[in-house]
Order: sequence, then structure tokens, then C-alpha cells
Amino acid sequence: MKKIILLSCFLLLAITGKAQDILTMHNGSSIEGKVLSIDGAAITFVYKGEDLSQKISKIAINTIKFASGRKQVITERINIEGKDGFKNVILTKNPEDVEGLTRIGEVKGKTAFISYRTGANADKKSEERLKEDCFNIGGVVVLVTEDKDYDVGNRLNKGLGSSQARMVGVAYKY
Repeated sequence: MKKIILLSCFLLLAITGKAQDILTMHNGSSIEGKVLSIDGAAITFVYKGEDLSQKISKIAINTIKFASGRKQVITERINIEGKDGFKNVILTKNPEDVEGLTRIGEVKGKTAFISYRTGANADKKSEERLKEDCFNIGGVVVLVTEDKDYDVGNRLNKGLGSSQARMVGVAYKY
């Protein structure tokens, strides 16, 4: 009887020792491994059968099913459907936000040198154009690499038509 109990305990330990966490990605794939930490923008984990830790953006992950059986929703999929889908594109300057996403190309958003916009409105318009550019190539996140405002003409005149906003970034998809 003692042998059966010891054998049962040993088998239970062997089974739970091999249990893995499963990360379900927004692109439909799954990753098996061990989650080491969940912090600000990223999740640190180790792939099954490896020792080197990796980081992946929370934006790329839908859920984690832990070895214990607990399931945790990390992020909802970014909805970019419809004509206003571009409004849901995320702009970030944090490289951790795009780890694990697929790079799809460079995107730009700028305003004209001569316009009827103030500096603040020019910034908003360049952000909107950057999001639209990303949306048009199927992206969900833009890593902003350049964000500049240019003054035109008289430096004392900061009113309408006196500045241009320009943003450049890299678009990513799931």
C-alpha cells in the first residue's frame, strides 16, 4: 500500500513538473514555456526546453493559461475594422511595446507648411495621419521614431500657418 501511495505521489510530481504555461497570441499562435514575470509593457518568459529568457509585448498576447490551470486575459485584440479603425491604432515610443509583433514598414504623418492650424492642432493632425498610414498597411501599433515640429517664417508669429508637425515611425501587426 505504501508503495502505491509513493508511486502515485512520484507520478503526480513528475506530471506537474513538466506542466507549462501557454501564451495565446493575437495572431492565433501559441507559445509554450514558463512565464517568469509580468510587468509594465512586457512579459518575460522562457521557451519550453530552453534556458534563455525572452520578452514579449503585452499587446501581442491575448491570454496566458498557467500550469496551475488559471487563465489570465492580458490584452484584448485591437479592433481596426471599419473606416474609423485607424483611430484604434496605438502610437508608442517604448520599444518594449512592439516586442513579439511583426514589423511591416515605415509610416509617416505630417501637416503642410502652410495651413490654418495652430501648433497643437498640427500635432493632432500628424498623429491622425500616422495612424491612417499604419491602418492602410494593416498595422495596429506604430513605434514613433521621429516627432518634430518645424517653425516657418517669423519666429515671433506662432499663430495659424506658422508650424509644421512631422512624425515618422515603424508600423507593426500581430
